[in-house]
Amino acid sequence: MLSRPTSSPHREQMAPEPWTTPERRGTIERMVSFDAVADEYDAGRPDYPEAMFDALEPLGGRLVLEGGAGTGNATRALLARGARVVPFDIGQKVLRKAVDHTPGLPAVAADGGVLPFADGCADLICYAQSWHWVDARRRWTESARVLRPDGRWAVWWSLPYADGEPWFTDYWTLLEASTIARLDERDYDTGADIRGSGVFTNETHSMVPWIREVTVEGWLLHEASKSYVAALPEPDRRSLVEEVERITREAFPDGTMRVAYQTHLWIATKI
Repeated sequence: MLSRPTSSPHREQMAPEPWTTPERRGTIERMVSFDAVADEYDAGRPDYPEAMFDALEPLGGRLVLEGGAGTGNATRALLARGARVVPFDIGQKVLRKAVDHTPGLPAVAADGGVLPFADGCADLICYAQSWHWVDARRRWTESARVLRPDGRWAVWWSLPYADGEPWFTDYWTLLEASTIARLDERDYDTGADIRGSGVFTNETHSMVPWIREVTVEGWLLHEASKSYVAALPEPDRRSLVEEVERITREAFPDGTMRVAYQTHLWIATKI
C-alpha cells in the first residue's frame, strides 16, 4: 500500500465525483495507462533543469502537494531543496516507483480534480507535465481550496524544440501520423487559463532553454512511456517505436543524442 503523510494534510471526508462524461472517462483511461509502462517511464523520463526550481524558491520547509507525480523525478528535486512533498497520482504503479526511490515518501493515490486534502493545508501545489490531465471543471477551484492564503500554484512542461533539424521533422511527422500528438500543442497559452480562473492572480511565465543529452535507448524508453504511444495496440506501438529508432539512429550514429529543450514554468498566487 502507498504510505500516508504523518502531518495529515488530508481532508477527512471526500466523496468522489462520478466520472459522467465519455471524454473524462477516456482521459482517466489514458492516465492509468502510465501504469502499464511504469518501468519505461521510470527509466526514460528526463529530469528538469535546476534553474527552473530556482524560480520556485523559497521551498525549504514548505508543504508542497505535487500532482501527477509519476515515478518522482520532480519530487526528488523538490525534496532536495528542503520542501516537504506529498506527491499524488492516479497511477499506483508509477507512485510505487517513486516510493521505491524515496522510502517513506507519503505518496497518495488521488486525482487533481477531487483532492483528498484539507482546506488551506499547503504552501504550493504544482504539476510537472501533468496539469492537462486534471478535470478542467474542477482543477482551479480544487487547487485554490487546498492552498493557504497567498499560496502558490505552479505548472511546468519540458518539451523538445529541435525545430528545423531534419530528423526532428521526420520524427514529429511520424508521431502526428500515428498518434494524437500534435506539435502545435506546445503553443498552448496556460496564462490565459490562469487569468480566467477567478481564483489565481500575479501570473508569471519563465522559460529555461537547455540541452538534453540522452542515449538513443533512453529516448526510446521515453517514447514508449508516453500515454498516446502506450495506448496503441501492441503491433502498432512496436512498429512506431521501431521507426523512431530508425530515425534517431540515422541522425545520431554514435548513439548519443543532444536535443534542444525548453522548460516552460507558470506560477500564480491564490487570490
